[in-house]
Amino acid sequence: MTAIDQKPASRALSNAEIGVMLAIGAHLVWGGMAVYFGQIRYISPVEIAVNRGVWALPIAAAVVWYMGQWGDVWRAVKNPRHLAILTLTAGLIVFNWGFYVWSIQVGRTLESSLGYFINPLLNVVMGYLFLGERFTLPQKVALALATVAVLIQTWALGHVPWLGLMLASTFCLYGFLRKTIPVGPTQGFLVETAIVTPPLLLAEWYLVSKGQAYFGTDAYSTLMLMGCGAMTAAALILFTASIRRIRYSTAGLLQYISPSLVFLTAVFIFHEPMSPVKLASFIIIWVALAIFSASAIRDDLARRRAA
Repeated sequence: MTAIDQKPASRALSNAEIGVMLAIGAHLVWGGMAVYFGQIRYISPVEIAVNRGVWALPIAAAVVWYMGQWGDVWRAVKNPRHLAILTLTAGLIVFNWGFYVWSIQVGRTLESSLGYFINPLLNVVMGYLFLGERFTLPQKVALALATVAVLIQTWALGHVPWLGLMLASTFCLYGFLRKTIPVGPTQGFLVETAIVTPPLLLAEWYLVSKGQAYFGTDAYSTLMLMGCGAMTAAALILFTASIRRIRYSTAGLLQYISPSLVFLTAVFIFHEPMSPVKLASFIIIWVALAIFSASAIRDDLARRRAA
């Protein structure tokens, strides 16, 4: 056999490459949820939030069982401080879910995407306020630009973009609180969903009693509602599997995939109005995120060289 006839041996994917693929998959699921929720706008945000939590519970439990992490779950449940924080984060995430779905139903998907774009910058502010961290010059510039973008949005909308700011702040607080306890992402998510399932089922019972529930009324609505939980759990599982394989700076860059998909969905699928002023505010946000990301990559490389 000649050298020309020989086929090159296939190269196995590296751990980092697998991590990037998993992270992209997670963000594609998160970003695709906007389109998914747009198909069930006739269902109340409360019922969608209910089914996101309830149907994510058995999937999370199966993953914890498969990974042999039940010991971590029991330790978290038996620790009063950890359980109290997970109870608070459970409420925050369900609150965030409900308002995100509501934003899609009322034609304010663009505003919600703005919130998730500025979330990384709010994380920096949270570190400054509660962790004693100091702003770097690029972070100061990025935060100043983000403030300008919010002011422009306020002028364009005629009111403060409270929906986007609320989504960003609640998700930021959720992430901050979760970092204060040594509980893994999947284990913590299982505890959170277990905590909220009883009140969520009560909410579903209330909707049923008022004749406002769609679960069980027809196959399409029922399967779509069950799919809400499956997508929620799938995104978390993919993200959890990826975060241990990739660098912090890589994860930071990839996190913009999902709000970008939400933005594109709002403009090209939902056809929400995009005035030049709104577009200008998003361009400023993107410039701020580019500065922020470049600084994060530089700092990560410096730490790796020092190590």
